[in-house]
Amino acid sequence: VQSAQKWAVADNVSLFQKMGREEVIANLGGSERILKLESLFDALQRAGVKLFIVSIGHSKAFAPHLEQTGLLRFFEDLGERRFFGQDSSELRAVNFVKGKFISQIMHANSWLAGEALFVDDSWDHISGAQSVCHTLHIVERKGMTDEHLKHIQHAALGTDE
Repeated sequence: VQSAQKWAVADNVSLFQKMGREEVIANLGGSERILKLESLFDALQRAGVKLFIVSIGHSKAFAPHLEQTGLLRFFEDLGERRFFGQDSSELRAVNFVKGKFISQIMHANSWLAGEALFVDDSWDHISGAQSVCHTLHIVERKGMTDEHLKHIQHAALGTDE
């Protein structure tokens, strides 16, 4: 965030709360990337795919940004909240072990290992979930690229378009 001369990561709640709309958009990769995410999430949702966020960041930091950009709607449905951060009791209950939490989500939805994809930029979290479901490691730690988005779309829908 240029105004604070700091990187905006979701464990810095006060910085996230001070960000203006332009900074929020930039932090999510810009308007074009937000439109790409919206398009992918919409296609997935129309196909019946449930999207979840399981983050070590604070949901009270990232949820308002998703709401401002219109993306939060893909992570809640009829009162069901499907985004979890380190400030959620559900993630704390599994000691922030994402693989364990994803396993609980899958069990609650009666999903088999081949019916879920976990995307993360941390090798520790990916390796902890590989026995639970399919995984996609975002090695660059700079957010999902167009290639990652295509991979997700193909994994979920069997299409690239």
